Amino acid sequence: MQQHYFNNTRHNFGSLSFAAIVVASGGLIRWADVHFGYAWVRALFPQSSGALPAVIAELVSLLWYVLPIAGVVCILHGRQKVWSELGLAGTVWRAVGYAFAFSFPMLLWYTWAGKMVEISAVPLLALAQLRAAFREEIFYRAFLFGQLFRHGQWGFIPAVGVSALIFAFSHLYQATTPLEGMGIFVVTLVGAVWFSWLFVAWHFEVWLPVGLHLFMNLWWELFRVSETAFSGSLGAEVARVLTVGASVVWTVQIVRRHRTQVLPPGSLWWRRNDRNSSGTTA
Repeated sequence: MQQHYFNNTRHNFGSLSFAAIVVASGGLIRWADVHFGYAWVRALFPQSSGALPAVIAELVSLLWYVLPIAGVVCILHGRQKVWSELGLAGTVWRAVGYAFAFSFPMLLWYTWAGKMVEISAVPLLALAQLRAAFREEIFYRAFLFGQLFRHGQWGFIPAVGVSALIFAFSHLYQATTPLEGMGIFVVTLVGAVWFSWLFVAWHFEVWLPVGLHLFMNLWWELFRVSETAFSGSLGAEVARVLTVGASVVWTVQIVRRHRTQVLPPGSLWWRRNDRNSSGTTA
């Protein structure tokens, strides 16, 4: 009994230490990006200087985020597990195809209701959205949420709560009024919970959240629906809800077909099962 108590104590202490490393390193990476990375990249490669500097800026900005994350994961799990721990295993094109299909209601509505940007702006706009989607999903879902949920013994609610709050607060710069800020906060908070749920349901593969993040933002920007993440337009928000609903319904059907569960039993608040659990296959 005493030995069991000390084993649990050591295990819990290790989980707390692991979580502290993840949260602290995540906060440092985010802080460095806000105060140094993005501003430094934009100063060196201003968009006004042409297409090539803009492309370089997007790539450097991506690496500025991803390389430190990969370094932390390498320290925690070893070099061989970096790819899988960041959710990069799996079939990319299948997930991207699903993401395109799920986001089709948004594309239809925005094509009809919005005004498309100049054709010449599309390539760089698409690259910018790809950079944003990839690095945010790697950081918020695969790293911050994923590591806490998969290995830190955090349940889904606290793990997604930390990542979702940071994700939502990081988008408040778009707001110009308190009401708009509230709308942006709610939309991004719900989006973070939804992306995290999909990340777990799809066997901790990040490609479906990346694809949805990419296409939803891309349609939004291509047709200039709004300058922020919250449009205030009923039609635009309904199209977004349809996209979310389609992904949830399809995922639930796949999970039921495999007779599994999206979230393992007893994992809402505190993971008491094996820390190396890899989730359910969707």
